Amino acid sequence: MNFFLPEDIAVTDSMDVPEDFDARFSCKGKEYIYKIYNGSLRDPFYRDRALFYRMPLDADLMTQEAQALIGTHDFTSFRALGSNVKTTVRTVSHAYAERSGEVVTFHIQADGFLYNMVRIVVGTLLYISEGKIDRGSIPQILASLDRTQAGKTAPPEGLYLNQVFY
Repeated sequence: MNFFLPEDIAVTDSMDVPEDFDARFSCKGKEYIYKIYNGSLRDPFYRDRALFYRMPLDADLMTQEAQALIGTHDFTSFRALGSNVKTTVRTVSHAYAERSGEVVTFHIQADGFLYNMVRIVVGTLLYISEGKIDRGSIPQILASLDRTQAGKTAPPEGLYLNQVFY
């Protein structure tokens, strides 16, 4: 099968599934990661693979702030404007950041995601890190149901679908 696929895709496993299986609608949850290259100088090896972010980041602070996202919430404040979905309620099971050298990786797992939700969460955490949004504000941002209360949408580089759960 890999012979027929582009070089940036590889099949590592396969299995039989029921005829009514749908890759999108049979999904029970997903995990996304967002990579941030947090150094003083750009690293060309991370170009288009991670957000270059020069200001110091505290992964522990990001994890602490992201804990307010865990649980079942209406994520209207963390969705792209104009997004049409039946419900904006999602359940986040974990959200944390970890640092390895100059790379900070943010992990978030949920039963589903709204359009740009992860990138808006990351942008909000970056605004909190910069002091543009007060620490401890995520519960109020969630309750506001107002996209303008959250941070900017982080750029697409750095966003990866890490795992899908069936």
